[in-house]
Amino acid sequence: MIFKSLKLKNIRSYENLEIKFPRGSLLLAGDIGSGKTSILLGLQFALFGLQPGQKGASILRQGEDEARAYLELEIDEENIILERTIKKSKSDSITQDNNIITIGTTREELSTSEMKNRVINLLRYPKEFVKKSNLLYKFTVYTPQEEMKSIVMEKPEIRLDTLRHIFGIDRYKRIKENTQILFQKIKEQVKLKEILASELNLIKEKFNIENEKKIILTRETNNLNIEYQNLILTKQTSEEKLSSLQKSLDNKRTLESELEKSKVVLEAKKHLESRMKKEIILMQKQIHEESNFSQERLDSVSELLNNHKKTLEEQNSEFLIITSQISVLDSRKEQPHELKNKIMSLENCPTCLQKVGEDHKCRIEKRTQYDIEEIDRELEQKIQQKQILINKLEKEKELIRGYETDKANLQQEKIKSEHQKTIQIKIKSDAFVLDRTSNEIEQLQIQLQDAQIKIQTFSKLQEEFDQAKKEFQEINEISRIKEITMATKTKELELLKIRLQELLEEIQKKEKTREQANKLRSLQDWIQEKFLTMINLTEKNVMAKLRNEFSSIFSEWFSTLVSDSLSVRLDEDFTPIITNQDYEIDYDFLSGGERTATALAYRLALNQVLNSILSQIKTKDILILDEPTDGFATEQIDKMRDIFEQLKAEQIILVSHEEKIEGFVDHVIKIQKDGISKIESNS
Repeated sequence: MIFKSLKLKNIRSYENLEIKFPRGSLLLAGDIGSGKTSILLGLQFALFGLQPGQKGASILRQGEDEARAYLELEIDEENIILERTIKKSKSDSITQDNNIITIGTTREELSTSEMKNRVINLLRYPKEFVKKSNLLYKFTVYTPQEEMKSIVMEKPEIRLDTLRHIFGIDRYKRIKENTQILFQKIKEQVKLKEILASELNLIKEKFNIENEKKIILTRETNNLNIEYQNLILTKQTSEEKLSSLQKSLDNKRTLESELEKSKVVLEAKKHLESRMKKEIILMQKQIHEESNFSQERLDSVSELLNNHKKTLEEQNSEFLIITSQISVLDSRKEQPHELKNKIMSLENCPTCLQKVGEDHKCRIEKRTQYDIEEIDRELEQKIQQKQILINKLEKEKELIRGYETDKANLQQEKIKSEHQKTIQIKIKSDAFVLDRTSNEIEQLQIQLQDAQIKIQTFSKLQEEFDQAKKEFQEINEISRIKEITMATKTKELELLKIRLQELLEEIQKKEKTREQANKLRSLQDWIQEKFLTMINLTEKNVMAKLRNEFSSIFSEWFSTLVSDSLSVRLDEDFTPIITNQDYEIDYDFLSGGERTATALAYRLALNQVLNSILSQIKTKDILILDEPTDGFATEQIDKMRDIFEQLKAEQIILVSHEEKIEGFVDHVIKIQKDGISKIESNS
């Protein structure tokens, strides 16, 4: 990963800043307080946002309500942009607001926690650092100047816990703590399960007693069941006898009912026979007159009537036509009269204004008189035709009235003829029904005699049924009592079986509990005797290996920065032990440059070890050093050139006010502050 550019708005001492980060070594030069560290803190804010315990006021420029950081970086040749915003509310509280990430061309707005997760994943930091402060970034990439010496000067136990944390070795401590919690819970479970399993023998004894009761009760229930089954057979025989007698009684009642019904039917049949005889005699009297109705004659009269009606319609149409023609002729006759009167009254022609002569008037009068006579002749002819038609119409109407009278008389005769035929058919039908009814009367009389004979055979049947019913009720009562007794015993046996099953399940449960207690006790012994010992040994070996590697690298960096008369190593708490010719020197008695060199060597060694252990993290090619030469002598500053060459980082960012450092780096950005920090020059 490399940083490409950074934009800051209202971050600390910057109103607006845009800075591009080249590959290689870059020096942020400027006087103390010019805003160099603000750029590094802006980088950190853009990456991780506000840290736990960090106040927004440490980032937001004084007097402003909103600040924004825009960081462009490159990971695995893919361009990534991180944007973060903080805002001041009306209550003056400062909180993080918008978080936007752009990967390639995909832009996405995230919550603060989602943004942190995404950045941790992109940097390939271990997932346990998601919920922690950015310690890994702090010890591998950027440590603020005021914190650079703190880990060296820290109390041994605090320093050791910090190193455990960033090396990931604190997991062993957590394992041991969690194991102790688990051990205590297992111990409690063993004690509880032993108490639960302590009553096992007593429950087994109860089970044996209850099982003996079950055997006795089962025997009694079986005997009762045999007696009950015998009673069921006896009851079944009695019930069958009673059912047979009941059927006979039902047959008797059915016969008696049918006998009564047959008597009623017989009386009805006799009444019907008498009534039908009277009706047949009456109908025979009604058909003594013969009918001379002829359907052919009715059809002929109907046809003639229709023909004359059609002729009448045609004559009416012709009458209307002639009447219309007479009206037209009367209308035509008016025109010559009008022309004649008009011409005779004219003195001058209205067109040419010449005088109309008498000869002309005479010619017009003759011509119009001729036209009038022609119309009169035609009109007289039409009037004669109309009169002839009137006479024909009267004759047709007279004929139609006669035919209609004949048709009505014939229809009356037809109705009378059809009625006589209907009566004849009814007589035949009633005669058939009368004959059948007479036969049915004879059959019913025979059936009545047979039914009376059968009923006499059932005279003692009721007494036999009553006796059989009494016997059945006695047997039924005995079997009911026996059934109740057996049901009580069966229910008692079922409850006993349930109790035995419960006891058996409890025995199995307690045996399982005892088995679990034994397994847990074995696990408890294994944890105490083997697992914790193995964890302690593993932790000790890992720490020893790390300390040896760390101490070796630390010693190399230290020897590069400090005179040959001093040497350094790490004790078991990772505390630097500085010696001069086998005499230990306390850190506080070193010169300012030696203390800075010790802290820088410690920081570089820690960076190298962490990048080695966590080889997959994407920040291993970046190193930021904040005033690493504070208090250095001239010869120590000269050694920084060798330090930069040995680091072999793809991107190194330094903050320093030492002008000599400018000759050791690839790029220099000078920063000045005149109320507002700004970039003075790029080189």
